[in-house]
Amino acid sequence: MSGIIYKILKRIRFIKGGNDVQDIVSTFGEFGNTVRVRMPTVIYNPEKMTVGNQVDIGEFCHIRAGGKLKIGSRVLIASHVVITSQGHPLELPRWGITKEDEVIIGNDVWVGARAVILPGVKIGDGSVIAAGSVVTKDVPEYVVVAGIPSKIIQKVGH
Repeated sequence: MSGIIYKILKRIRFIKGGNDVQDIVSTFGEFGNTVRVRMPTVIYNPEKMTVGNQVDIGEFCHIRAGGKLKIGSRVLIASHVVITSQGHPLELPRWGITKEDEVIIGNDVWVGARAVILPGVKIGDGSVIAAGSVVTKDVPEYVVVAGIPSKIIQKVGH
C-alpha cells in the first residue's frame, strides 16, 4: 500500500476513533443493514451520508459528502469510483471556496468502476452507470448511461 494512502487511511481511522470498516460505517448519518465498505476508501463528511440496506462500496473509492449524499438500497459501487457533492465555482476567486449540492443515488443502482458522479446529480432507481462514465446531469430511472459526459445508451428491463 502506498505511503499516502496508508496515511489517509490511518487519519480516517484516527478521526473516527476505530480500526475497522464497521467503525467507519457507524459514522454515517444514517445507514441500513449490510453496508460494506472495502478498504482503502476515502470518505469526507460521512456524517452527511444516508445509506440504505445492502450497499457495497468498492475499494479505492473517493467520496466527498459535504453537500450531502443519499445512497438507496441494493446499490453496488465498484472500485475507484469518485462521488462528490462539492465543487468549486466557475467565477473567480475559486481558491478556498466550495459549492455544495446534494447527490442522490436511487435504489438498485450499479455504478461501474472509475465512474465519476458530480455535485447535484440524481440517479434514478434501477439505473446503471457504465465504467469510466462522468455523470454531470440527472439520470432517469431504469437506463444505462455511458461516456464523458454520460448519455443514455439503453433502457433496463424491470
